[in-house]
Order: sequence, then structure tokens, then C-alpha cells
Amino acid sequence: MPNGSTQRENQNSTAPLRLGNVHYAWIVAMTGSVAMFCGLGLGRFAFGMLLPSMSSSLGLNYTQSGLLGFTNLIGYLVAVLLSPLVLPRLGTRNTATASLLLIAVSMLGMAFTTGFPALCALYVLTGIGSGGVVLPMMSVMSHWFFPSHRGLALGLVMAGPGFGIILSGFVVPKLVPLLDLLSWQTGWLIFAVINVVVALLTFTLIRNHPDDVRQDPFGRIPTSPVKNKKNLERSNIKLLAHLGIIFAIYGATYMVYVTFIVTSMVGSYQLSEATAGGVWAWIGLLSMFSGMLFGWISDHIGRRLGLALAFFFLAIAYLLVGLTDWRLGLYLSIVLFGIVVWSVPVIMAASAGDYFGAAAAASALAALTFAFSGGQALGPVLAGYLAEITGDFSISYLLSGIAAFVALGLALLLRPQKST
Repeated sequence: MPNGSTQRENQNSTAPLRLGNVHYAWIVAMTGSVAMFCGLGLGRFAFGMLLPSMSSSLGLNYTQSGLLGFTNLIGYLVAVLLSPLVLPRLGTRNTATASLLLIAVSMLGMAFTTGFPALCALYVLTGIGSGGVVLPMMSVMSHWFFPSHRGLALGLVMAGPGFGIILSGFVVPKLVPLLDLLSWQTGWLIFAVINVVVALLTFTLIRNHPDDVRQDPFGRIPTSPVKNKKNLERSNIKLLAHLGIIFAIYGATYMVYVTFIVTSMVGSYQLSEATAGGVWAWIGLLSMFSGMLFGWISDHIGRRLGLALAFFFLAIAYLLVGLTDWRLGLYLSIVLFGIVVWSVPVIMAASAGDYFGAAAAASALAALTFAFSGGQALGPVLAGYLAEITGDFSISYLLSGIAAFVALGLALLLRPQKST
């Protein structure tokens, strides 16, 4: 593959840092994927697998379950608000490392408590840590990769959470009480230890900018480069708002699905917890390729059409479980959702760099993620409330499908980004 490091290599007497023949940009991307495995895979999506046993042992109703998930997203929003202040000062490496350690501390706390208020407070900290991993890892790819390979690289980063879903799907149903800890508390303890290990790996391998290792970004140099302003221009606010609405719809709908689909499998579809865990693991397996697939697609057909295609598949996945209790429909929904689940975050992160430039990508992505987090916060709470009234989550999945079609239309109204 072509890359932009040849000229820099010829100019420097000291060779740029590489691991074998691999450009260091890919080392950063792979390390980012491992960090995302903890930040999202364990910090957020393992919650959906642990929720049935937590609800059973703590006597939580649907509304309380939704509120517990909501506290995580409150923390995520705090991280988004703080990121424009913290990230420029600490850099990706230190911010992500500290965030992973915060997740570990919060999970350790959850492993030793059964009080609902305390769990909510600790899960806020987990949310702050998750946001402190996601934003730096996604935005730093705009520094390390030119647009020609940015979508693919972000897809690799977003493969990480899929490992977390797989791990939780297979491990959580097999958890047993340990000493005085309940099975779900044992799960949080195990996840805390993993976060500490990954924090050390992140600090060792992540670099904030190609200049740190005397390299240029990887990929083809754009023929019409985006102006690399450090701050967002007023003329871009309308575009940012447009993208933000799309991202908020994704946040609300996908969070309803990942929070309650296991509960629906156990309740509405009468699957055992072990079987539901196996099905959940399939989402993780498929999702490992979704980001790379749609990142690659959006690199070739554009971010606008890539978003539209992603929302089409999401809408079908939601409607399959919203309109029927047919078990085959559930399995088809799982497959479609797994194939497309990380497509929107990947395309949005790539769009932030494409439309606003690498230097402003972090600020643009923070604003977009704020909208995304708002959707995530409202989705589970509303779904939990509707489930209390109707007895299940069918209406929530149906509304999610309708909203996804709205987002599809909004995506088609975006202007194509300049060719690269």
C-alpha cells in the first residue's frame, strides 16, 4: 500500500520507528482496538450480559435497569465535555491510560457492592473512563491516517469492542459466586484486572502524533486537502448539527438494542441465559468486521452513502424484533445488527477528519459524540418506561426502526466530501 512516509524517511538520517515492516500507524490502530475492547467492550457492552443477573439479585425493575445504564452515559457525557480541555494538555496516550485505570477502579468498586445507589455512582465513573478512551482513540486516527485509509483504520479500532461482547457472551453465563461475591460481581472483578493490563499496554505503545516517531501519516496524500484549522469555523456549525442529529438517532436506537436485547431473549423469546449469551457473542463476532467493512466501503463510495447504507440495515434489524416474536426473525436481526453495529461511529469519526480537518477533528468529534451520548442516555430510559407500560420492548424496537429510516434520509441530504 502507498503511504506518505517515503519523503520523510529520505530526509532523516535516523530511521523512523517501525515494528518490522509495519508502519507505526497500524501499531497505534491495533493498540487502539485493544483499548476500545476495554473502554467499550467491557466498560459498556458487558453490562447487557450482566444486567439480567444483576436485576434478579438486586430486584431491579425495567425502569431501574434503564436508569443504571443511564448513569453510565451521564459519565460518558462528562468525559465528552471535558475532552476539549483535557486532551490537548495530556494527549491521547496519557488520557487513554488514565481512563482505563479509572474504569478498573470503578469496576473494582462494583465488585464489592450490592447497593443500587453505590452501583449507579460507580457506573458513572465507568462512563467517564469509557469516554476518555473512545474520543482520544477515534480522533487520533485523523493524525495517523490520510482519508484514503482513515475509514479502514477506524474500523480496525472499532473491532475491539467486538472482543468484549464475545468475552462477555461466553464468560458471563459461566460465572459463579466467588467467596462472598455474587456471580455478576465476579465478572466486574475479572474485567477490572483486564483493564489494568490493557492500560499498561496502551501507555507503552500509543503515540500522540506521527512526528513523535519521525513518520508521516499513512495513506495517499489528498489531492484536495481539507484546510487544517485548529478550531471549528462558524460556517461548519450547520454541517456539525446535521451530523449530530444523525449520530444522536444512532445513539438512542443502538443503545436500546444492546441494553435490552439479552433481556428480550430471556423474557420474550424464552431463551436460557446461556443460549442468550451465545447469541450475544455472535453480535461480538460479527461486529469485529463491521467497522472495517463499512470503513472500507465509506472510503470508496463516500461517507454520505456509507451512512445511508448502514442505517438501512439497522432499520431492518430493529423492525425484525419490533414487529414479530418469530425466533428466526430474532436471529436475522442479530446477524444484521452485528454486521453493521460499528459502522456509524467509524464513518462519523472519519467524517470529522474529512470535513473539518485533522487538527479540528477532536473538537468536531467531541461535539458529535455529545449528541450521540445524549441519544444514548435517553434511549434506554424511554425504552424502560415503555416496557413498564407494555410489558416488553417491542414498541421500543419498532420506534428505533422508524428513527433509523429518518436518519437514512438525513444522511442522503449531506453534501459529499471533497475527493481525496
